[in-house]
Amino acid sequence: MKQKLILLLPLLLLFTASAALAQTSGKSKSKDRLREKDDRRYPVDTKNVVALNTENADYAPAYYDNGLIFVSDRAKKGPRDQNGDPFFEFFFSPFDPNGDPSPPSKFEFSAYMKSALHEGPACFTRDFKTAYVTRTNNKNGVRQAAKNGKSKLKIYEIQYGLPDWMPPVDLPFNSDEYNCVHPSLSPDGMKLFFASDMPGGIGGFDLYVVDRNADGSWGTPVNLGPKINTEKKEVYPFISFSGALFFSSDGRPNSFGGLDLYYVNSPLKDPEEVVNLNVPFNTDKDEKSLIIDADGKTGFFVSEGKKGKGKEDIFKFDAPNGLEGTGKPESNVAKFIVTDAKTGDPLQGAAIRILQLSDEGLVSANKDFYSIELLPVQDKKNALSMQIVRKGADDLGAPDLFSNAGGEARSDFNRFRHYLVFVSLDGYRTAERPISVESDGEVILRFNLAEAPPCLRAGGIVLASEFGTRISNATLKFVHKITGADVTVRTTLNGEFDACLPIEGEYIAYVERDGFKPQNERVTVGRGKRAYSEVRMRPLVDNVTAEQSMPLANGVSEGSVIILDKIFYEYNKATLNQNAVRHLEALLELLNRYPEMEIDLAVHTDTRGDAQMNQLLTDERAKNAKTYLTYRGIAALRINAFGKGETEPRNRCVDGVDDCSDEQHQQNNRLEVKIRKLGKSIRP
Repeated sequence: MKQKLILLLPLLLLFTASAALAQTSGKSKSKDRLREKDDRRYPVDTKNVVALNTENADYAPAYYDNGLIFVSDRAKKGPRDQNGDPFFEFFFSPFDPNGDPSPPSKFEFSAYMKSALHEGPACFTRDFKTAYVTRTNNKNGVRQAAKNGKSKLKIYEIQYGLPDWMPPVDLPFNSDEYNCVHPSLSPDGMKLFFASDMPGGIGGFDLYVVDRNADGSWGTPVNLGPKINTEKKEVYPFISFSGALFFSSDGRPNSFGGLDLYYVNSPLKDPEEVVNLNVPFNTDKDEKSLIIDADGKTGFFVSEGKKGKGKEDIFKFDAPNGLEGTGKPESNVAKFIVTDAKTGDPLQGAAIRILQLSDEGLVSANKDFYSIELLPVQDKKNALSMQIVRKGADDLGAPDLFSNAGGEARSDFNRFRHYLVFVSLDGYRTAERPISVESDGEVILRFNLAEAPPCLRAGGIVLASEFGTRISNATLKFVHKITGADVTVRTTLNGEFDACLPIEGEYIAYVERDGFKPQNERVTVGRGKRAYSEVRMRPLVDNVTAEQSMPLANGVSEGSVIILDKIFYEYNKATLNQNAVRHLEALLELLNRYPEMEIDLAVHTDTRGDAQMNQLLTDERAKNAKTYLTYRGIAALRINAFGKGETEPRNRCVDGVDDCSDEQHQQNNRLEVKIRKLGKSIRP
C-alpha cells in the first residue's frame, strides 16, 4: 500500500526534502471546537461525484468558467514518474444545468505548460484570465533542483492572452530550497493564501498570505500565526467570499485522524476559534481541498476515508442554509430609481428582475433563459441552423421587485458578483444593464425608461390541418387593413407565435410555410386585449399520412442536417466550455423530443494549422460531445460521433487563401448533426 501523502501525492515523495516535514516548536493558542453535527438549522448533505472520480487519485477541485478544474493521475498511457506512476494532469468538467459536474476531459493551459512533470492545484481570478498553479520547480520544462539535488514545488502565474495562455511566471517568493503550494486567491484578487515549509515557520507546512501591490507586484509572505498553524501540517487553504478560511490540518487536538477539514473566520484579524467541520466531512483518514461557492451553500472536497471509487475521490456537499458559523458573503445595498425618461417623473409598478451573470451568459439553476430555433439555411437544401435565443424580460419568470410610488426599490447585491438587471413596464421600452459590485457602499442604479411604441399582442399556434401537427418556421405577415402597416413573425419550434402590433384595429395575417397551402386569417387587436388565433394549414399534397405530416410541419426529416455554428471552443482545445454545453443542451432537447432519433455528429475545424492536428482535435471534440449527451441520458447507440478535421470547409477559406477574416474562418468551426432516423415526436 502506498504511503499517504499530503500535497500532490507522489510529488512530495519524489521532489520534497525530508526537512520539509520536520516539526518545529510551537503550539496553537486558538480555541478549537467541532461544528455541530446533525444540526437541523444547518443541514449538510454530501455525495460522491461519480462523473469525476476514477480508481486513481482525483483531487484539488477549483472553480473555473462555470465548472471545475481538478487534478488526476488517471492516465493509462504516457510518461511516468520515477515510481512508475502516471503524472498528475488537469481535467475540466463543465457544470450541467443542475449545477452538477459532467464527465471531464483533459485540460491543458497551452503548449507552454506541457511537460513531463506533475501538475498541481490551481486557482483563478474571477474573470478566469489569470491562473496560479502549483508545479514542480522547472525552467522551460526542465526540472530544477535544490542544493540537495531534489526538486521543490513552486506557484506559477499564467495569464491568458490572445489566442492562448502565456508562458508561466515564477512568483518572487518561491525558492529552489523550499516548497510553496496550494494557492487560493481572495475574491478581490489582492491576497494570495498558500502553504509552505519555508524557514521560520511553526510546523512542517504552514499557511501564509501575501499581498498584491497596486502595481501588480507581490509583497512579502506573512505567516498566519500560531492560532491557525500548528507543529505539524496546515495545507490546502481556500478563502471564501464570506472571508472564512478553510484548510486541512493534522496537528490539532480534536482531529479525527489524518488530515481534517477546518475553517476559521477572519483569519487576518486575530481569530479566536478554529472549527473542525466534523462529520459528514471528516473521517479517520485524509480530507482536503475544500472549496465553497460564492453563496456559501454548496461546494466540493476530497476524501480518502469516505466510501468512493478510488484512492481519493471528489465529493459534493449541499448546505441550503450555509455552513454553520462561516458567515454570509459580503453584500451591498442596491437602490433602484425608475423614472420616465421624458418627464423625469417616478414610475410605480416597474418590474425589476435581477439575474446572475457569467462570462458565457446567464446562469441559474431555477430559470430557463433561452429557447431554441431551427432556421432554414439559405442555398442549402434540407439544412437547418440551430439558434439559441434569449427570452424577453416578460418570459423570465416573476419579477424580483416592483418600484414603489416614488419609483424606488431596494435589494442586496453580493460583493464581487456580476448581475444583469431588467426593468420593464407596460408602455415603456425594457431597459437592461450589467452590474458588477466591486467595493463597499450603497449601489444606486437609475433607470430612465423611454416610451415604447404601442404593442398590441397577437399570439397563437399554427397547426397542420391533418393530425394537428405543430408547424415550425411558418411566417405570419400581419397587414393593417386601413394603414397597410405590417409586421412579420415566425413560429417557434413548438409552432407558437407572438406578434407585437403597433395599431389598433383589424389585420389580415398572411400565413406561409413550404409544403403547405397559404392561409389568411383575420385578427383584431385593441388595448388591454390579447388576440389569440389557432391557424390550421393544409398540405400542398392531398392524403398526407401522419408519418408524412410530422417532418413536413417541423422541417426535420431523415437526412436533414442541423448546423451548430455558434459553438466557440477555446483555441486549439477540445475541452467543453459553457458555450458548447449550452448548445449541446439544445441538441439534447431535440433528441428528447424525438426519442427514436439517431444522429451522426460530425465536428469540423477551419483550415488554419496542421491538418493532422485538426483531425485529432475534432476527433476529441466529437468524443467529448457524445460523452456529455450520454451523461445527460441519451443512449450511446443513438449517436455516431466523429471528427472531420478541416476536410469540409463551408466557404472559400481553404489552405492557400490568406485574406480570410477570423469571422470567415469561424464559419468553418462547427458541429453538424445529420439525422439518420427520425421517428415519432413527443407532443409538447
